[in-house]
Amino acid sequence: METFKEYEYPGPIYPVNPKYEGEEIQGIKVYGSISSLPDDIPIDLGIIAVPAKITPQIVEELGQKGVLFAHIFSSGYSELGEEGNLLEQQLLEKAKKSHIRILGPNCMGIYNPKGRIGFTHRLPLVSGPVAFVSQSGGNAHRHAFAGIVNGYNFSKIISLGNQIDLDLVDFLNYFRSDPDTKVISMYVENLKRGGNEFVQLLKETTKEKPVIIWKGGKLEAGHNAVKSHTGGLAGNIKLWKSMARQTGVILVNNFKELTEMIKTCLIYKMPKNLGTAIITGGGGPAVELTDECEAYGLKVPRITVKAQKKINEFIPQVNSNLSNPLEFGANGGHVNMIKVMKILDKEPHISSIMITNNPEWYYSAKLNMEEVVKSFANTITPDSNKNIISIYNSSRARKETIDLINEFYSKTRENGIIVYDSAQAAARSIYRLWSYGNYLKNRGYKIKTI
Repeated sequence: METFKEYEYPGPIYPVNPKYEGEEIQGIKVYGSISSLPDDIPIDLGIIAVPAKITPQIVEELGQKGVLFAHIFSSGYSELGEEGNLLEQQLLEKAKKSHIRILGPNCMGIYNPKGRIGFTHRLPLVSGPVAFVSQSGGNAHRHAFAGIVNGYNFSKIISLGNQIDLDLVDFLNYFRSDPDTKVISMYVENLKRGGNEFVQLLKETTKEKPVIIWKGGKLEAGHNAVKSHTGGLAGNIKLWKSMARQTGVILVNNFKELTEMIKTCLIYKMPKNLGTAIITGGGGPAVELTDECEAYGLKVPRITVKAQKKINEFIPQVNSNLSNPLEFGANGGHVNMIKVMKILDKEPHISSIMITNNPEWYYSAKLNMEEVVKSFANTITPDSNKNIISIYNSSRARKETIDLINEFYSKTRENGIIVYDSAQAAARSIYRLWSYGNYLKNRGYKIKTI
């Protein structure tokens, strides 16, 4: 009730609870029964938060009132065993007789900024291009706020729970054609209907939009956690990996990888090749970045002799490596880095330019953050199809530079650059984006920009 008021939901809201009939909650009249609700405006959705054992009766009453959708927040179903399974069957029987579709049970429900519906407080009412479908209410809640930190907003978030009726396939089908959604992301524990239908729908969807799936319950302990969480069986991870290869799905391993991959799909162009140029100040970091790139599938090829000669005109070879990775020691100031990036922009076998960045250094050098970021972004010509990738993992963040660091993250996103917290995260994300683009190219599908 508080969130409906907080988000200024524009339609009528009817609290129903026989204990408080005639009283007010949040300034809204409470009704004693579903049958006593007004008939002047059709009711779109019933949100059910009562003990599990009486939910079949509530669904039946909603059906008699003409309500077409029910979100069952209540838990205590198949995740608890056989008795819960029977309850779910009763729910489905009542729903089919009443022509009601069920979301849940055991789920947080819907977050729709445009519709002014949310399942918790202080969520932004700004619509964005990302959809998230989650079998975990906790992950739905977590992602809603993580989007703010990572610089993207949501078209909708759906928490599915036990998905006894409306399921992953239904919502994948919906978001496939939703004009507000550009990237579809999912947290999946198990499928409730045949996998063939899901696979076919994924093949059709990935032609139009990237689909990122975080598969939960990959190993034995995870299987058991899934069963106690949503009453499902997790499924063999080898099958999921095979499915991803066949459908173009981007499969990730955890929540952090999910948010990294969403940002990558939203901001970066599809790399034409795996070639990566690395620019950093010292030999040790250069070796680390090279190792991580190659470990996660990227290539770090030598740049052309012509490019090396151009760089050598303003950076001496002493205490430097001008072939790739490019490490310049004391010669690696901001101005020289920009010059090098402009030269790399002409290298056709390079699609990604990876740089290490330290906003605290810009602060010490009294450089304007916005001008610094724009100078990076402007080194790449629009038709070069290259991505600038920034790595920031400084351990020297100080109280007085926290705001500066946040500004750096914000300004880079605005200018088409992602700041990853490690070379591993960057390489992993860029390789997956290339793989998705390669999947589309090999099948003759058009690669679209988001």
